[in-house]
Amino acid sequence: MAEKPSAAQEALSKVEDQLSCLVCLEPYTNPRLLSCFHVYCQHCLEDIVAHNRQGQLECPKCRRPTPLPPTGVSGLQAAFNVHHLFDIQETLKKIKEPQKLACEKCSVTNRKATSFCRQCTKFICEKCTDMHKEWDELKNHEIVTIQKVEGDLIRLVSPKKTSPRCPKHDENMKLYCESCGELICRDCLVHIHKDHKYCVIADTFESHKKEILNSLGPVEKQLEATDTVLVNLDGRHTKIVEHRGKIATNIHSKFDEIRRALDAREGELMAELEGHTQQKLKSLSAQREEVEILQTQRSSCLHFVRESIRTGSPGDVLKMKQGVVKQVRELVDTFDPNTLEPRETTNTCFVPSAQLVKECKEFGALCCVNIPQKAIAGQKVIAHCRFLSPKNSAPPEAKLISKITDKATKCVVKERGKGEYEISSQPTVGGASELIVRVGGEEVAGSPFPVAVKTLVNKLGTVIKTINDLKTPWGVALNQAGEIIVAEQDAGIVSIFSPTGDKLRTLDTRGTAMKHPQSVAVDGDDNILVVDRGINRLLKFSRGGDLIAAVGSHGNGPGQFNDPIGVCVNSVNGKVYVVDNGAHCVHIFNSDLTFSSKFGSNGSGNGQFNYPWDVASDRSGCVYVADYYNHRVQVFTPDGGYLRQFGKRGSGNRELEFPASICVDSDDLVYVGEYGNDRVSVFTCEGVFLKSFGSRGSGSGQFNGPYGIAVDQCGVVYVSDHGNNRVQILS
Repeated sequence: MAEKPSAAQEALSKVEDQLSCLVCLEPYTNPRLLSCFHVYCQHCLEDIVAHNRQGQLECPKCRRPTPLPPTGVSGLQAAFNVHHLFDIQETLKKIKEPQKLACEKCSVTNRKATSFCRQCTKFICEKCTDMHKEWDELKNHEIVTIQKVEGDLIRLVSPKKTSPRCPKHDENMKLYCESCGELICRDCLVHIHKDHKYCVIADTFESHKKEILNSLGPVEKQLEATDTVLVNLDGRHTKIVEHRGKIATNIHSKFDEIRRALDAREGELMAELEGHTQQKLKSLSAQREEVEILQTQRSSCLHFVRESIRTGSPGDVLKMKQGVVKQVRELVDTFDPNTLEPRETTNTCFVPSAQLVKECKEFGALCCVNIPQKAIAGQKVIAHCRFLSPKNSAPPEAKLISKITDKATKCVVKERGKGEYEISSQPTVGGASELIVRVGGEEVAGSPFPVAVKTLVNKLGTVIKTINDLKTPWGVALNQAGEIIVAEQDAGIVSIFSPTGDKLRTLDTRGTAMKHPQSVAVDGDDNILVVDRGINRLLKFSRGGDLIAAVGSHGNGPGQFNDPIGVCVNSVNGKVYVVDNGAHCVHIFNSDLTFSSKFGSNGSGNGQFNYPWDVASDRSGCVYVADYYNHRVQVFTPDGGYLRQFGKRGSGNRELEFPASICVDSDDLVYVGEYGNDRVSVFTCEGVFLKSFGSRGSGSGQFNGPYGIAVDQCGVVYVSDHGNNRVQILS
């Protein structure tokens, strides 16, 4: 049996794999970074450019083009973090046989090394180890045993961070010109960058490093998206293969009834099914390759930048900052979300012929239905039904039904020839809908198909449903099933309605848990969070209505309230944010409702509140607070750090009057319910005004205190119309 390689040998193999250029397969020489964050030898890249007819540089791995600087390949960003890997490689080679490892510090020949110094990056003997402990200048060095080095060498080898010297004045470049994005020395500042904005690297490096790391946020999200899609694509691959088996079984069962007459036709259909399935799998494989390329680019970006910051000196990092941030932005900007949209589904079904005996030679047909999962209210949505065996196919029938209004929208079926049919419809309202498709009186596989009908912001304002006869409704929220959750303040209950507005159940614990439920939210597990202003408590219920937890009491201490009024769950960190109206602050609770922290105080300055009313969060975790008497919306980091604000008192398009409720949708659009103007105003997350709708009154589309807002994935808005004792659903 072959001897198992040591930890050092395994680590060495991994490091050497990272040090090999994918073009020449040799260790890197003068490694250069491309815009896709892949690294190659400079001479390999020069060969690629020389052999390209247009003189362009494309990445050999992902084919992403990299613009060449005026100086050519030599002007590309140096991948300085690779040099740290070479240092690790050299140390690993030494430790492969620790029993033969000699001290590299003292003058005694062949004295056995027993430890390793991170700062000196040398193996040392026991005597040198003792000297490190005794000498003042060496006391702070980290000394570890040979065994620990072998187990965690990559972390223990310190990067060699050297300060670059100015090629013009032979001085250490300790300054950074923010105007030019260059490292400079003192002489450069005096002679070349005299009037430019500059800073001392040692003083400002942390802020610059933070800026670089912050630029990676969108890349991390895109990487998460590619990871998710790759998992989904694998799942769809399995489903298509499994679906093929189900259809095959269906075909076999039908043909068994008239086997002698239909054997030949059965074979034809099975061949069609196999060919169609292989086409789908081929398309799925191609999409997977595209997504893997996106994933590789973003993984390389994150790895390179983080390793560069970890291993590079401040000068090295700042020297690369401008170029790397630009490349990161270009990588983010070139990300096409359409690549992540699945191109293939299990949309094939077997449709038996009506007259089996007479038409046994052409019995049955394979049918594919392609349904768009998204549509826009007021615009035509088109689905396609295609028969792989068109000779004996009946035209499909279809209808589109809104899950909110329960009304059907007319569908027009047009034959396009060769067994293809176009199913078109034009939904007038937004919201979750279902497309039902029948062939020969039977629903095809997968029917009803979900279709999310998106409402455009500039078209918002039409009431499509009203839930009446509520008792002073306040907060409103939606769970994962699309059920509508309403806090009825004076009734002391939380009511739950179906998407069509039918009452399903009630959380009614008056006298034991709830008195005046003010606001509601739903967490990632579909639990319902309720803020009860009457008893100064935060309550958590299961979806079915069981009380899970209750925290809070009256007071000003941690986790105590003085008129809690608004609540939201941050989808990024899972924490619960509660607006404390009387204490002019926002409490932050962990997902288990243990107290975490709070922010805010009474006033009109940045980060201060004057009786805040509601809170919401966006996709990045930023927190938005409706600052009622300051007539504005303030935006904070997830930890409560002030970021920005928008709004001022008034009734104009960019103004707010007593903002009482707030919600952020899946596109990071901010919806603000104004008590003073009895309307809902819509802004971007940066505070740019987009639209407002509603006015004071009791008619359709009018409000009397819009105290609660929720927005679903389709952009349908649910407004708790407090004074009119109703919830209006608008599209």
